[in-house]
Amino acid sequence: MIKSRSFVHTDASGKEVPEEGLQLFDLTANDGDIHQYAASSIPSHWHKELEVFVLLKGRVQVGAGEAIYILQAGDGCFINTEVIHSFTAAVSSPCHFRSFVFHADMIGGTPGSIFDSRYVRPLLESGASFLKFRKETGDHPYFEQFERAFAACAGEYYGYEFEIRDALSHILLHARSKGQAAPPRAISSIQEARLKEMLIWIDQNPGKEFSVADIAGTANICPRECQRIFNQYLHDSPIAYVRRKRIFTAAKQLSDTDEPVTDIALNCGFSNPGYFSRQFRELMGSTPSEYRAAVKNIRTAVSR
Repeated sequence: MIKSRSFVHTDASGKEVPEEGLQLFDLTANDGDIHQYAASSIPSHWHKELEVFVLLKGRVQVGAGEAIYILQAGDGCFINTEVIHSFTAAVSSPCHFRSFVFHADMIGGTPGSIFDSRYVRPLLESGASFLKFRKETGDHPYFEQFERAFAACAGEYYGYEFEIRDALSHILLHARSKGQAAPPRAISSIQEARLKEMLIWIDQNPGKEFSVADIAGTANICPRECQRIFNQYLHDSPIAYVRRKRIFTAAKQLSDTDEPVTDIALNCGFSNPGYFSRQFRELMGSTPSEYRAAVKNIRTAVSR
């Protein structure tokens, strides 16, 4: 049940999409290293589910909504529903993390129940977008319950789902209590809605050349406002975001297919293979061919 991934699968708006079909137990447990992902970064995405995260080793930069946070080894964080967020390794050494991504209904139960209306719904609707946890500041309950949930997830013994649900319930109670002093969030602001419109259009035009004005026009805003929204929520310029997204898409195609590098470059919006190779190397640290060979070597070693 615990996953170690190297890509986040998203739809056109940047919403994370489950890799498998509907699960009876709506929870994903992750155990990995930020360096496993392309360019040592889990790119900007969002999901309806809540996320709780613990960094075991390293140093990681977290972009959450409009803010940027730094997590040191031993720190944890809570990310609320629909918050656009990313994780980037801030050091070259291992950045080992564990996380749970789960639907609030697992804790709240039936809509309108006491659990939903008194505890879960207020957290979703007016709780903080992001909370950082540190053992040094009295957040021991968060880490104790996280370890309890992870041990149950690893064991998968009969009834482990109840153990996880109870542990996550305590985590949300702690988050609700800690978040009382944090600024309340604003769900689905106009700017976020416009950003998602632009992301959908970018995703629908993977091989097209376009300008910032073209991107801005899809949300009926001016180029300057487009630049501001991208910098505010994705901490990047529109063109830099498009370049990174296309390189990440190419990296996945290099990993999953035997398609020629030139064809992948064209599919991802690079008409000049040489330029594609230079851009790929700048971001990924190797040429497309070297990257594909490295991925195949890793898979061969794991399968032995």
